[in-house]
Amino acid sequence: MKTINIISAILIVTIFAACNKDFLDTVPISNQSESSFYKTENDIVQAVSGVYNKLLTFPDINNIYLSECRSSNYYVDRQDAARDYFSISAFELTPALGTLQTAWTNDYELIERANQVLDRIDNISFTDTTKRSRLKGECKFLRALSYFELVKVFGAVPLIDHNVSSTESLNYPRVSADTIYSFIIKELTEAAVLLPNAYTGVDKGRATKWAALGLLGKAYLYTAGYPLMKTENYGNAISTLKQVLNAENLADGWKFAPTYAEIFKTSNDNKYYLFEVQYLSGGKGLGNPVPGEVIPLDMDTKITPYGAYYMQGAPSNDLISSFEAGDKREFVILDTIYRNKAGVKTKKNYFKKYLDSTAAAAILSSSDWGINFPLLRSEDVMLMYAEAVNETSGPTAEAAGLVNRIRARAGLGTVDGLSQSDFRLAIERERRHELAWEGQYWGDLVRTGRCLDVMNPWLQLNYNITMDKNGFIYPVPQSEMQIKPGLYYQNPGYN
Repeated sequence: MKTINIISAILIVTIFAACNKDFLDTVPISNQSESSFYKTENDIVQAVSGVYNKLLTFPDINNIYLSECRSSNYYVDRQDAARDYFSISAFELTPALGTLQTAWTNDYELIERANQVLDRIDNISFTDTTKRSRLKGECKFLRALSYFELVKVFGAVPLIDHNVSSTESLNYPRVSADTIYSFIIKELTEAAVLLPNAYTGVDKGRATKWAALGLLGKAYLYTAGYPLMKTENYGNAISTLKQVLNAENLADGWKFAPTYAEIFKTSNDNKYYLFEVQYLSGGKGLGNPVPGEVIPLDMDTKITPYGAYYMQGAPSNDLISSFEAGDKREFVILDTIYRNKAGVKTKKNYFKKYLDSTAAAAILSSSDWGINFPLLRSEDVMLMYAEAVNETSGPTAEAAGLVNRIRARAGLGTVDGLSQSDFRLAIERERRHELAWEGQYWGDLVRTGRCLDVMNPWLQLNYNITMDKNGFIYPVPQSEMQIKPGLYYQNPGYN
């Protein structure tokens, strides 16, 4: 595995913003060496901002390409067969696929940046030791998040928890998914102790205790399911996620949005999510590319459509038909008709979840959206908690109440009186709709053991193929396999 020198490869960019998201401070450090840079408290602060900066590409690659496009939520037309996302959707990918290398590289570059900070931070003088602890917690959280993405996508991966050179990195083989998850759980447990409950001002958007506990609960839930099947971790998920639920409406806790549409407004960034990728419009290279990738090219919009509708696909009919009648979320998430530039109504399915028209005037290109992307939401935590409770105790009134609360906001009825198996399916459907286009559904199908039952009928209908368990994870990128032959083994089905 190749590593990079953080000082020679990046510009540290502080992108945490107040509600109006107008705070931007760039500090070039590209001409400094590691030994000369890590000297002061401010150096560490800048370096931690550089760790966050690597998150900018995560939603596009990890949440959309490698998750949503892999699931039955999204259909990609064969006219785009040359694109990576078609290969992902139609299960025609190979280890040479560029998106896989991008995902691998992005995750390990973030990990390396975090490692460099964590290796040095205790040797730097701080005026406030609480700040040192907080920054350590942030790096541990972000490093755990990257390993969580890696293990979901590739399974076994190299575990590097300190700064190493490119040559040294070639001594680290893949370790088991179990080992990676154990590291993630340890990191997040420590991060939750170090992190504050909330931030104010320009620090809003940084990782909090609730974000660490929420991701920790998710890690427990993943290890309780396929392939590790550590069912005792359902109990750990319950106790961990309960702490997050108990923080609702505290001064330093979280709030439940009054409507689904309110969640996805740029003006509400850093208001309802537990953790989100921070984006900034204005042509500075800090924009969110996800909304613009699925805007129909000829849509009547004030947004300059550079590369708009890059992905020649659409919300699948399977997803659209799965919504219950009257679900208020459906047409916040997607639409089936738009007005083109000639003013003609055109029938075409497309995702509009992050297309905030109130912020359109500030957009300079299709990849310049300022709306943040959710990596963890309170509704996700509520549904995970209900799922874990159901697996240990059946559909209790508490578990059903959490699901009902989310459904009530969507204008739907209750799910009371269900059997354990029916409640399990109800949660699956609720997560599919509530978290659609957020990159959760594919992982849910894999960990719950439902992937083959759900995907094969859909794949047979749309691509005339079926999948097996080898398709649950992706191949190790070909270029990584070639760096040091014999260092890594390839995942089954991709040799």
